[in-house]
Amino acid sequence: MALPSRARSARLLVVTLVSVSLVTITIDYRQGDTGPLAAIGNTALTVISPLQEAVSKVTKPVGNFFSTLVRLPSIRNDNRELRARVDELESEIATSSHDSARLAELEALLGLRESLDDIPTTGALVIANGPSNFEWTITIDRGSSDGIALDMPVVAAAGLVGRVTRVTSASSVVQLIIDPDSFVAGRLDVSRTTGLVSGEGENDLRMSVVSAETEVVPGEQVVTAGYKIPGIAESVFPSGILIGSVSRVLSDEAELEKFITIRPAVDFSSLDAVLVVLSDGSG
Repeated sequence: MALPSRARSARLLVVTLVSVSLVTITIDYRQGDTGPLAAIGNTALTVISPLQEAVSKVTKPVGNFFSTLVRLPSIRNDNRELRARVDELESEIATSSHDSARLAELEALLGLRESLDDIPTTGALVIANGPSNFEWTITIDRGSSDGIALDMPVVAAAGLVGRVTRVTSASSVVQLIIDPDSFVAGRLDVSRTTGLVSGEGENDLRMSVVSAETEVVPGEQVVTAGYKIPGIAESVFPSGILIGSVSRVLSDEAELEKFITIRPAVDFSSLDAVLVVLSDGSG
């Protein structure tokens, strides 16, 4: 029977304390800051404030944790949307950069076409790039139905690409000048000395049949040397098309010719658009 008695005592104590608190609040409110209870209230506030601050520091992080937990699905969704938008913008920037580069290449091709004077040409897009240890070629989207024929020269905005070696009605295969079976008559831009430029695959081109006495310096440009010997031979390439620049010169007094390497002007790994010269390349 002790338990009910204790419960009644506890309820009585709570009611008494609440009543005293209400009376105190009423008197303190009527008397303002100068009332007799003001000092007691201030002292109590001074004692209680640190306790309130300590409790707040403990309970606030807990509250923030549960609040964040409730909002977690929304946060994850926002992050996914933000990441998707970032990916979209990056894609747009990449596409824009590619379009700008392609536009610049096409404008350069237009300028090259105008520089060829009255020589007819047709534009073509590279649809396959297949350099290998056995064959260094590209495939373009123009064929016999577009007037393409064997041995027609192919040029890019940067310089000489190669010549047509296979033709179908809708496409053609172009042998690149870096192919080991490719040979082009070239001319040193400064001395005007001519030689034979051959492909070396992944390595720089080789220019041979240049006299050991010829003065050649690295960086000197090499262009196509168009020629025509009636009834005997003629060049398939127009004259004056940039092949590349001298990258190395080796001279041996015991040799009759210089060893010259040429870095191609064209980046064959990134060809996108070319011009096919539709007439003979003599000049």
